[in-house]
Amino acid sequence: ESLKTPKSRAIVVATDVAARGLDIASVSTVIHYDVARMVDTFIHRAGRTARGVGEKAVGTSISLVAPAEEREHHKICEAVKGSGVRTLGQVHVDGRLLSAAQERVSLATKIVACNDIESQATKKNKWLRDAAEEAGLELDDDMMEGGLLDGDQRDRQRFLEAKRAKIQLRELLAVPIRKQRFGKFLSGAGLQDAIATEKEVKPYVVDPSSAKRKNRMRKRARA
Repeated sequence: ESLKTPKSRAIVVATDVAARGLDIASVSTVIHYDVARMVDTFIHRAGRTARGVGEKAVGTSISLVAPAEEREHHKICEAVKGSGVRTLGQVHVDGRLLSAAQERVSLATKIVACNDIESQATKKNKWLRDAAEEAGLELDDDMMEGGLLDGDQRDRQRFLEAKRAKIQLRELLAVPIRKQRFGKFLSGAGLQDAIATEKEVKPYVVDPSSAKRKNRMRKRARA
């Protein structure tokens, strides 16, 4: 739904199922986080950028290729561009932007790893409760799976690190990534472009405090 909103900058993370099922005119960019295993899959993924966006519109398809994926990527290049062609064109990424993105990904990885462990414990406990209720048995608390806080010192440390990472990531995501920081002078090369880009992106940055207010208002409305 968010993709259908005019001037939306929404990001959708999807599997290959969406490669054949999404027909949304506003999709202009597809990023292949994993290189497609088959040429047909690559074509269908990239084809999401050609769904009625207009004759003059330009769709962009970017593949993130790891060393282990180069062989599959070369096959795709040859199938699309012709025999002997081993690349579809290089994309130059600003190293400063990449470094800032890696910092955010590192924090998100800690959070996801912690959430996965907590989620597994919750699912297992639910299964035990349902099974015990079905069998008409009383469930001993000792049989319940504990989360990271119930583990050893190392597990508790991971939980606290994930909690700190969540706070830090929220602060980082509250402002756009700037590829050039302010220095002594405001006339540095590329600085004005960085400021202009930040102004363009800023309206689309999610403010955590406003999101919390909206959630509270929804809860009140339901009550």
